[in-house]
Amino acid sequence: MASLVLFTGSASAHDLAGAGQPVCLEGNFMVADATGPGRVVEMNIMTGEIGIIVDPPFVPWKPTGVLSGGVNGHAFISSAAQHRISEFHRDGTLIRTITPITAPPQGPPFGQMPRLLGSQFMPNGNIIQAVCDAVFGDTSVWPPVSSTYERAQNSRLLVFDQGTLSEVDEYNAPDDPRWTCMAGIIFSEEGMYVSMFHGAAVFVIDWKAGVDKNSAGFGSNNTKFSLQLGKGSNQAKVIRVIDMYPGAAMDDERRRDSLRAITLDADGNLYATNRARAVEGVAGLANARQHIAVVPWGEEGPAGTIAMDHGVQIIAGIRTNRISGPGCDAVRVADPGNACDYETLYVASTGTGTVLEYLIGEENWDGPTCRDDNTGCAQPIAEFFSGELDPRMLMTIHEAFVQ
Repeated sequence: MASLVLFTGSASAHDLAGAGQPVCLEGNFMVADATGPGRVVEMNIMTGEIGIIVDPPFVPWKPTGVLSGGVNGHAFISSAAQHRISEFHRDGTLIRTITPITAPPQGPPFGQMPRLLGSQFMPNGNIIQAVCDAVFGDTSVWPPVSSTYERAQNSRLLVFDQGTLSEVDEYNAPDDPRWTCMAGIIFSEEGMYVSMFHGAAVFVIDWKAGVDKNSAGFGSNNTKFSLQLGKGSNQAKVIRVIDMYPGAAMDDERRRDSLRAITLDADGNLYATNRARAVEGVAGLANARQHIAVVPWGEEGPAGTIAMDHGVQIIAGIRTNRISGPGCDAVRVADPGNACDYETLYVASTGTGTVLEYLIGEENWDGPTCRDDNTGCAQPIAEFFSGELDPRMLMTIHEAFVQ
């Protein structure tokens, strides 16, 4: 499954020297496109061309979590706008759609429906869904989205059975102010990584701790089981926290709307969005300078960055995978004999309507002279879609849609 990154060998195998080296990953992408009525578009990684397009089951459809290749080869796509999870056949035909129950135990939250964002397949076969509760659209501040303690208590990770799409378990808030609105979820041998995009931190959670016997995996759930949200036994057991701004106060503007998407490379290094701005507190793309923070395996904070061009906005779409065909063509201009047998990083840019591909590894990070004119900064090797999309989520497909 695309969501499960399993590392082999001893801990010494995890080092930055392995970043961007040969891997076994290879698959197309699904891109959640928020343009017009909304859709999900497949990209062929070898050619960069558009594959199947999944038409919207709702209008407008703003897909956020995109999963592919479940037990039955189905795709599961969640939507913040409709508060729905929809299941599709591999040819894009809708199977069913459900509305999860996400309210806290005391009843409806604070006048707003919590939003469904990122999702993943769990190692035991279930689906896990990030549920974000935050203050959206407060235009008196920038960014116009924030968190409060009360809302953060309602931000949770819901577990669904693939067969029934029933809610069977959850992970709720630990006692840590950096637990806010979460978005990205990935798994490694260490645990479950969850990005808090109002906390500027990645929580590494022991996903096995507190897993109810009724949510042990696909097909094992008790049909009489009814999930009770907010139980103390379901509090997330935190292994460690990777903090992008260690020591910064929780009301520090850099923690607001900063860390939406995360991904791991084959050697365990973490890549995380950082939506920092050149001029803090000022709205507008002209002041945006977003980065991908690179955290080496086992470290507590970033060691380097990959800077985006001005105007490149990263909502929730980054993913490592094998280098694309167009990306290979680009590197072979300077190195005709290049075997193109390594990982790269794909970034969905809502500012430019494209998916950008970057080389990874220390030699491809921003240099000490990285400036506003892009001198000394990381540069993409390929661009896909050429402004055709409003790309939000990005997910590797290891079982391609029917072409």
